[in-house]
Amino acid sequence: MSPLSELSPSQLHHICDPEGLGFRTTEEVQPLQGALGQEEAMKALRFGVSIPSRGYNLFVLGRAGSGRRTFVRQELEARAKGEPNPPSWCYGFNFKEPRHPKVLELPPGKATLLQARLDALIADLRKAIPQALDAEDVANRRAAIYEERSRQAAALMVEFRREVEGNPRVALLGNQDGVVLVPARGREPLAREAFEALPPQEREVTEAQVRELSKKLFQVQRKVHELQREAEDLVEELHRQVTKSVVEHRFSVLRDLNQDSPTVLRHLEAMAADIVENWERFTAREGEGEGGEDRALREREDFFLRYRVNPLVPGERKGGAPVVFESNPTLWNLLGRIEGQVRFGVMVTDFTRIAPGALHRANGGYLILHAEDLLSRPHAWAALKRTLRTGELRPADPAGDLGFMVTETLEPEPIPLRVKVILIGEPTTYYLLRHWDREFDELFKVKVDFTPHMDRTPDTEKGYASFVAARCRKEGLPPFEAPAVAAIVEEGSRLAGNQYKLSTRFRAIRDLVREAAHFALEAGAVSVSRDHVDTAIEERFRRNNRPHREMLDLIRRGVLSFEPRGREIGQIHGIGLIRISDQDFGRPIRVMCSAYLGTEGVINIEREAQMSGRIHHKAFLVLTGYLGRTFALSKPLLLSASLSFDQLYEEVEGDSASAAELYALLSAIGRVPIRQDVCVTGAINQDGVILPIGGVSEKIEGVFAAFQEVGLTGEQGVIIPRRNVENLVLRRGVREAVAAGKFHVWAIDRVEEGWPVLAGMEAGHRLEDGTFPEGTVHGAVARRLDEFVARWRAMGGDDEEEQEEADGDGRKAGGGEGG
Repeated sequence: MSPLSELSPSQLHHICDPEGLGFRTTEEVQPLQGALGQEEAMKALRFGVSIPSRGYNLFVLGRAGSGRRTFVRQELEARAKGEPNPPSWCYGFNFKEPRHPKVLELPPGKATLLQARLDALIADLRKAIPQALDAEDVANRRAAIYEERSRQAAALMVEFRREVEGNPRVALLGNQDGVVLVPARGREPLAREAFEALPPQEREVTEAQVRELSKKLFQVQRKVHELQREAEDLVEELHRQVTKSVVEHRFSVLRDLNQDSPTVLRHLEAMAADIVENWERFTAREGEGEGGEDRALREREDFFLRYRVNPLVPGERKGGAPVVFESNPTLWNLLGRIEGQVRFGVMVTDFTRIAPGALHRANGGYLILHAEDLLSRPHAWAALKRTLRTGELRPADPAGDLGFMVTETLEPEPIPLRVKVILIGEPTTYYLLRHWDREFDELFKVKVDFTPHMDRTPDTEKGYASFVAARCRKEGLPPFEAPAVAAIVEEGSRLAGNQYKLSTRFRAIRDLVREAAHFALEAGAVSVSRDHVDTAIEERFRRNNRPHREMLDLIRRGVLSFEPRGREIGQIHGIGLIRISDQDFGRPIRVMCSAYLGTEGVINIEREAQMSGRIHHKAFLVLTGYLGRTFALSKPLLLSASLSFDQLYEEVEGDSASAAELYALLSAIGRVPIRQDVCVTGAINQDGVILPIGGVSEKIEGVFAAFQEVGLTGEQGVIIPRRNVENLVLRRGVREAVAAGKFHVWAIDRVEEGWPVLAGMEAGHRLEDGTFPEGTVHGAVARRLDEFVARWRAMGGDDEEEQEEADGDGRKAGGGEGG
């Protein structure tokens, strides 16, 4: 067993020697480059972004403020500069299937250029095609076609008229718009009554001749219509040829400029053919169409949208792959969307209304997302997984993706996706996704684990100095003197909760640098001293510790009972840790125990009142194990005892009070008075080993403040686990009080080591006969337990137990026979 040891001031804090930093001010220090203390994480990051295989996306896990996003972004931007600029992407009209816009891939930076060239080309064609069709030679050719067919049609009609004129029984009535054959006599048309008055034989002959010539008239009219259609077809073909010549001349230039883009060449071919087929659209006059001039003009302009392109990702960067951080990863912000507008009471859309998302902008590079933000946005996580799984990027349809009925929408051709997705999140988020999402491991194969702390070495202390120098130069802050940097290093150990570690939560260090510089500037100093850093720490503590001050006021006024005087049986002060979002602090809590004859064992009043958590209940059961191992190896443990915390009205959780509970329990059983001016914290196991706990510095400082409220006597102190000594990073006030002998901190390895301080007597070792020495705590407890056994037996307790056992055996036997 290790002896009880009182800690010296040097053991309560790890001082940073300013001389060892090797500079006078940070002006002499090279600014930090890279991620301090995150070498393993950065190695994993570089591996993840360098491996090209699918599924090797990254999840960067670490606590907020550890510099995760900053370091990841710096690394990716540096890497992206040396990578090729990804292609530009456009959507174009699909001339065969308009509901399925085509994807066009172009070299970097050519998307908007193609858009501008096409817009200029169509504007030119809308002037050039009408001019070409209205040219004199085209008009002459068009007139010649119509004249030739009209001449042929007229000749057919002349010949037919001659034939009719040679028949006295038939007359031809009408003009060029229409003719009709009627019965006649002597070439004079007959009225109906006159025709009916003819002799039947003559009437039949006349009708037969009218029918015969009517058939010939139909054949002639059909030939005339064929000649008209032939003329129109020839003129149509003439217009196409003229339009084609105009189009080909202009499109040849665009083809030459886009030889390195096969998809654009195919699109230009389809576009040129469509313009030739729709030449009449280029000759339409303003205001033509139904529904008024405005509607006609709108419909006409809507038609010409097909000859535009929609550059989703222009790709016009200075160079390198894109690094995109999306702060609001909604479904639409990730995948883009197909926007619509209400036109004449109807929702319409077209390919020019396809809007890009973050994945479009990051395609060919890197996309950084916060995991918690992504998971909180409806449908976003599922859509991202689907996109990564298929390797195809499709814009979201707002109505369809939300489950609404849509009559018709666009289904754009997907864009091939080549992107590294980097999720940044809390460790809890990472492990929950791994446990519950079966696709997560397949899509995010690389874990980049940012540690919350690093070893405190001379190199890392100088690394802190480099970080401070970098902040000063970036933000224009005054330089920090070496003692000021030493104070920041010491604060880094406090944030890490360990004398031999430094925190990598650089957000908190950065804020401390800014606040210390602020106080230096307010004081008119040209450099930041240690006093300015201490002031910043003290002011931050004061801003955040109002709840602690109010609790101390309750102690001072006696509302919260804290009477650290004298000795009491079955009472001791433990230490609770109050956790608030921006400040943790300790408070003394009285633990009380009553022990008496009975068989109920040790009762946890908090548990009976449903105010005890699972960890605390487990720790409480350990007490019974310790009692059994120590005092009931050869005899029964007959005992009833109850333990509770005074003035504690919230749920009790954790095991850090189990040592105090054991001291109170043994004090109550053995009637051993223990000091009330010593607080105890620590967990135990069934063998009595003291185990480390969390928040030890905050606990000590909290009870020290409570002792200050009631007055320091020079005898007060705390007992902590020896395994927590390296976690002590106490503030100056506590260290100075310990140095002056006004306050004490003891460290123990086993529960027995604390008895000389608490009770002024040894715990006592078991003798060969199984008893404990007189004048020891264990001796007093063992005697009291023996008294309980003797009194129980005197009251007939053994007979009752034997009778109960006999009854039980009888029931078992009876049950066997019945079976």
